[in-house]
Amino acid sequence: MYDYIVIGAGVMGSSTAYALAKEGKKVLLLEQFPIPHTRGSSHGASRITRTAYPEEFNGSIMAVANSMWKDLEKEAETTLFKHTGLLCTTSTLHKELVDTQKTLQRYNTGPVPIIDSAEISKRYPLMSYPKEEKACFDSSAGILYADKCVMAFQRMFQKRGGEVIDMCKVQHVTPGDVVTVHTDRGSFQAKGLVITCGAWSSEILSDLGISLPLQVMAIQVCYWKARNGVDHSSLPLFISLDEISDIYGMPTSEYDGLMKICLHYGVLCAGPDMRDNTDSKAEAKNLKMLTEFVASTFPYLVPEPAIKERCMYTVTPDNQFIVDHHPIHRNIVFGAGFSGRLVY
Repeated sequence: MYDYIVIGAGVMGSSTAYALAKEGKKVLLLEQFPIPHTRGSSHGASRITRTAYPEEFNGSIMAVANSMWKDLEKEAETTLFKHTGLLCTTSTLHKELVDTQKTLQRYNTGPVPIIDSAEISKRYPLMSYPKEEKACFDSSAGILYADKCVMAFQRMFQKRGGEVIDMCKVQHVTPGDVVTVHTDRGSFQAKGLVITCGAWSSEILSDLGISLPLQVMAIQVCYWKARNGVDHSSLPLFISLDEISDIYGMPTSEYDGLMKICLHYGVLCAGPDMRDNTDSKAEAKNLKMLTEFVASTFPYLVPEPAIKERCMYTVTPDNQFIVDHHPIHRNIVFGAGFSGRLVY
């Protein structure tokens, strides 16, 4: 028997399994797809990590997380984080920007001024914002190498005696003092269960009488080519907040010389296994909005994506993640709705 079974080997499940193994627990990590895979939300070369949140509690989490990433880098003897800084801008959501400034000033070192569009252009001549744009800078932010982070968690988990079984789909969970997880590769028992399977969480939790307001979105991940080979690699990460759009981007490590610029939302789909069956008109509308942003904000980029890829978000109505335990079976814990929270 295991102390814990963790369902879902993305970044949340793998990091949870690793943390439990560090505490000396006997842990089994289950994943329905082959490891590694691109079916969920944890794949790819880059994610933004930042302290720049309007919600103070997110800033407090990141203050701890930043040091934990350094610890994992040291233990795994690999580079997982690239420090770049992040520019957070808006032309309309000024209260949200001020709240973000307060979070940064509490958890980062030194003052964090709010700057205008003229100062943005002075610092970053390759970017062009309208006169009413305001911004603040998160000096702690940077890029996490997503695939490497997941692999580091799994490798260190296994080094501490943890077991991983992939291509193992959960079919049913029987709760109790001892939890039994029934899969297509047999049944496993543990004293506790952690459910962190992203967009598939609802399937397992509904079997346990829990209904979460999770929404699954298909996301277009777009990469943009520079005009005449203009080098954008020295730009910071950025998040542009607006009442009608929420856009982020970075110099990419996936494709040399390209910028990764995406909408921070997508098109709702019926479920995680239906993400390729979406509203094509809605996707075209989103791409048009993104293209117009690139054309106006990045004059030295070709305003047409050079590469388009697919990703998947799992979100809640208020875009805040959920971490809780089962109201009756308190040895069952679940976490979901993390897309765009703590990492982009």
